[in-house]
Amino acid sequence: MGINLKTGHGGCGAVGQRDGISPSKVAGGAATALGGLGIWTPRYPSADMLFAALFDDPPADPLMSGVEPPAHDPADMWPQMVQVISRSVRQWKVDCSGCPVIFATTKGDIRRTIGSVAQARQPLPKLADDAVAMADACGLTGEVICISTACASSLAALCEAQLLLAADASIRRVAVITADVASAFVRDGFESLHALAGIGVRPFDQSRGGLLPGSAAAWCYLEHADESQGELRLLGWGLANDAAHLTAPDLQGRGLQAAIVEALASARKSPTDIDAIIAHGTGTAFSDAMEAKVFAELFPHRPPLAAVKGVLGHTLGASGLVELAIAREMLSRQQVPAVVGLNRSDYPGINPVFEKPLRPPQTVQTVLKTASGFGGINAAVIVGGGGA
Repeated sequence: MGINLKTGHGGCGAVGQRDGISPSKVAGGAATALGGLGIWTPRYPSADMLFAALFDDPPADPLMSGVEPPAHDPADMWPQMVQVISRSVRQWKVDCSGCPVIFATTKGDIRRTIGSVAQARQPLPKLADDAVAMADACGLTGEVICISTACASSLAALCEAQLLLAADASIRRVAVITADVASAFVRDGFESLHALAGIGVRPFDQSRGGLLPGSAAAWCYLEHADESQGELRLLGWGLANDAAHLTAPDLQGRGLQAAIVEALASARKSPTDIDAIIAHGTGTAFSDAMEAKVFAELFPHRPPLAAVKGVLGHTLGASGLVELAIAREMLSRQQVPAVVGLNRSDYPGINPVFEKPLRPPQTVQTVLKTASGFGGINAAVIVGGGGA
């Protein structure tokens, strides 16, 4: 397969730029559409099962430390993910065989790295190799791009896809695939940072105590909205890097705020046009506090806020695209799911949904999704329904 492989790892330089094109110059009413959007998790093998858990019968309690989700063995989990993704991608009703492919992940097929370290093999495997292998498995033969910007990886991939469509008129579609496994390696890394939940994942709660990793995969293609029948429109996006700390966010939220402001500008929306938010909502002390500060400052009208990691766990680089599938369901149902695990909000300036899904009095037309990751990366995308 002839592949021009590009990789991006751990943050960014000129964030959100490609050949001088900025997000606000790209979008500006020329929205793209997400088609073929699918998700998979070991706990919810189908999107319908996940949506039922979020909208129809929300669990009373969040994921609990030491119970769910357990560390998954990548030797079993990664091949299963590849099989699910490749089967679904090959069933797309549009031709993506020669289109660019963006593979987004935090750790990729970590079993290869662990095996190489254990056997002292050099050089160590690259995430780029995982990207090529995934494209091959899916029968996609176009240029392959690997993006690894920690937990913002899949949202960053959507931004890159948008740039590709804007920069080259010959590109009709871009495939985006993301996958991450909550391996013992990942779990132990968060434990070393004292970031694992001991009393369950409780985003934005006064008693929140940390996160729990989860495994997930998601896939879609982007194309020009005027050529698409897709149910979800990518209206605007922004990327910013605050570079405040290797693993902690900028407590003032300057990076996330910059990303959201750029997303609003590129969508030609004002803050009051945002009808609902899906926060990154990890349940960690600093990340939740940073997000709440930014949301309160930018959105004084307090749109209803969802955070789903109390149900899914933190699915790392895959979380952004997985949670955009939930945004699509929110737009379809005109409901915002409750923040599972939230008993007492720690932040009066935001409006998290309690106990059961909320049907807002106004029509939900636009949803903001955010993500933040190690190295200071922050991403924000604004999506709307098919008629947006």
